[in-house]
Amino acid sequence: MPYPTNIETTYSLENIIRQQGAVPATIGLLNGRVKIGLDKEDLDRLGAPRTNDKVYKVSRRDIAPVIALGKDGGTTISGTMILAALAGIKVFATGGLGGVHRGGEITWDVSADLTELGRTPVAVVAAGAKSILDIGRTLEYLETQGVTVATYGEQDDFPAFFTPSSGFKSPWRVNNPVDAARIIHTSDQLGLGGGQFFGVPIPESHYAAGAAIQAAVDRAVRESEENGMSARGKEVTPWLLNRVAELTRGESLKSNVALIENTALVGAKIAVELAKISLSKNQPSTQVHPAIPSPPTHKASPVATINQGSTLPAPKLVVMGASAIDITAKASQRAIESTSPGVVNVTLGGVARNMAEAAHRRSETASTLLVSPTGSDAFATLLKQQSEAEIGMRVDGFFVPQTARNGQGSSLRTPVCNLVLGEDGGLISGVADFNIVDEVSGEEPSRQWYNIASDEVILVCLLMHNVTGTLLDLAATSVWFEPTSTSKCTRIFPALTSVMSSDSFVSPTAPVTYASPNTFELIKMYEHAKDNELVSSQKHWERLSSFGLAANYRTALEQVTTRSASIAPGRTVPLDFISKEGIAQMAVHLLPYLQHIVVKCGERGVLLAMVVPSSSDHVTAWKTDLNRFQITNTTERGETLVLKYFPPLEIGQKEVVSTTGAGDSLVGSLMADVVKHGGDAFFDPRRLEKLMQRAQGAALLSLKASTAVSSLLGRTAS
Repeated sequence: MPYPTNIETTYSLENIIRQQGAVPATIGLLNGRVKIGLDKEDLDRLGAPRTNDKVYKVSRRDIAPVIALGKDGGTTISGTMILAALAGIKVFATGGLGGVHRGGEITWDVSADLTELGRTPVAVVAAGAKSILDIGRTLEYLETQGVTVATYGEQDDFPAFFTPSSGFKSPWRVNNPVDAARIIHTSDQLGLGGGQFFGVPIPESHYAAGAAIQAAVDRAVRESEENGMSARGKEVTPWLLNRVAELTRGESLKSNVALIENTALVGAKIAVELAKISLSKNQPSTQVHPAIPSPPTHKASPVATINQGSTLPAPKLVVMGASAIDITAKASQRAIESTSPGVVNVTLGGVARNMAEAAHRRSETASTLLVSPTGSDAFATLLKQQSEAEIGMRVDGFFVPQTARNGQGSSLRTPVCNLVLGEDGGLISGVADFNIVDEVSGEEPSRQWYNIASDEVILVCLLMHNVTGTLLDLAATSVWFEPTSTSKCTRIFPALTSVMSSDSFVSPTAPVTYASPNTFELIKMYEHAKDNELVSSQKHWERLSSFGLAANYRTALEQVTTRSASIAPGRTVPLDFISKEGIAQMAVHLLPYLQHIVVKCGERGVLLAMVVPSSSDHVTAWKTDLNRFQITNTTERGETLVLKYFPPLEIGQKEVVSTTGAGDSLVGSLMADVVKHGGDAFFDPRRLEKLMQRAQGAALLSLKASTAVSSLLGRTAS
C-alpha cells in the first residue's frame, strides 16, 4: 500500500484486533533485529518513503542476510510465519496469499509462502490468493505441501482477493472461529508440523467493485508480460498492485483495505478461541500410560463424598455406573508356565466412565458427574488422579460403598479388567473384577442421588442395574438406560413394569426416555419381554395399537430396507438386515417402555426408533423431511413415530486400533447434546442429523485411539 495508507491501515488493524480481545503483534526487522510488535516510531520508519537506505522485502531466504548485515525489512507471509512461530504466535492475518504465478508451469515462479505453509505451524488468515496468480495451480501446490485449506464463510468458494470467488472450491469450509481454532489445535496436537490457510472472502459491500477490479487485474497482467515486468521476480506483485490501483482510480486500494481489515477481524476471533482451548485445564495430557501410585500407609477413607464441601456447580448430566482400571498385557512371544516379554498398558475404562468422559469432552465443562463405586485402594487413587488431572473431569461422585466403610467389605476392590493378548493381538486370557458393583445396594445410590438431585439435572444415565428400579422411582427428569451387555440388559424390566403398572403412570409417557442397546442386547431385551408376557400386557398393547401401524407403514419399511447405503467407492451397506433380523420390529415393540431407542449396529451404522409427541414444534418438519433412509407414521394421538437409519462413517480396516469404547463414545456424545439442547434434542430432523454425525465421529475417533475415549474428542458447534 502507498504511504500514508499503509501506516493508517496498520493502526486500524491493531485496533480491530484489540477490540476482539486479542493482542496485535506487527512484525518487522530494524537494524538487523527482529521486532515482534512495532510501535509508532517503528511503523513510520518502515512505512514512510526513504531516499537513502532501502527497506528489504524479507522472505525465508532473506532473514539471515538482513539480520547479519543489520538491515531493515518488512516480512512476506513466509518470513512472518517463521518469526511468528519462533515467538509462539499461532495465528497470522494478512491480505492475500502468494502463489503460483501465471505461466509458473514454465517459469517455476512459485511463492515461498506455499512451501512455508507446508513446514511452519502457523495459521494464515487471508482473503484467498491474489487474483493476479494462477489460483488453480496454487491450490494444487498447497495440496502437495499437505496444507489444510478452508474457506471461512457460508460458501465453499475459494476467494480471490478482490472477489469472493475464484471459480475454484476449497477442500474444507468453516463458518465460525471455534471450528477454525479446533483445526489448528488438533493439528498441533498431532504434530503435523505445517500451517493452515483460512480464506476469508472480501466483505459483501465490496462485491460490486470486484468485477471492474478483476478487469483491471487482467489488463495489468497483460501489460507486465508486454513490458517484461513479469520476469522480474519479487518486483512483479508490487508493480501489479500499483498498476491496478491506477487503472481503478483508487477503488482497488479501498477494497484492499477492507479485505485486510476483515481478515484481521476473523484472525483475532480465531486467536481468542485458540487461546481458550490451549489454556483450558480440560485439555488432555500426552501421557497415556500412567504410573500406579503407591497405596496409602494409613487407613483409607472414602475417595469422595458427593457434594460435601464441593464448590462445583450442580451437574446437568449424572452417569451412574462402573469405572475400571484396564490393564492390557501384550506378549511379544509365547512362553508356557513362565513370564513373557511384552508391553503392558494401563488405561482408564468401564462403560459408565467411558460415557462420562466422552460427554465431558464434548461439553468441556463441569456439568457431567460420574457416580461410581470404588474400593479404598491404590487403583481408586489412580482413577481419581487421572480423571481429574489428565482429563479434567470432576471427581466428587466417586464413593466407597457403605459395607466397605464399615469394615464389612474390606476386601472390596476398585474394578479392574486385566487382559493378556498374544503376539497377534488376540485375547489369550483375562480376569475382570467388578464384584464391588454387585455389592452396591439400592439404598446407597439412592442416598447419593438425594445429595445431587436438583432442578439443574437434565439427564440421568443408569448403568448400575441392581439399583435401576430405585432410581427410576427417584428420578424426576429424563433417564437414559445403557444395557452394557446381554447378561445385564434385561435387569431393567422389573422396574419398567412396576412403573407402568402403577396408578401414577400415565400413557403415552414411556418410563425411560432414552436407551442405547446394540443389536444383540435389543434381541435379548425383546425376547425377555416376550417370554415374560410384558409385550402382551393391556397397557403395552393399548400403546402399541395407538401407533396405527397399517399397511402403508409396512410398505414404507419394505421400500427402505431394499435399499443400500453407499459408504465409500466400492463399499455399500444393504439395509435388509433392519427387517430380516427384526431390528425395526423389535425396536417398535419396545417403544411403549423406551421413548427413544438408539440401536448400535456396529459397522452397519445406527438405527433410531422414537415417538415425537404431538406437542412438539417439529411434527410438521418430519412430514416434509424426505430422507430415503427414514420412515414416519402419524399415530392415533397425533404423534409421529420415526424409524431413521444413519449409515456408518468410512474407516479403513488398518486405521482401527481398538474397538473398545466406540459405542460408549457415541452414546456419551449424544448425551452431551441432549443436555445442551434439552428434551427435544432429537425432535428436529436437521439437528438430529448433526447430533448423530458428531456422535458417529466420536466413535470413529475412538476406533483410531489406543484409549477407550479419544483425547482428540472435543467440543463442536451445535
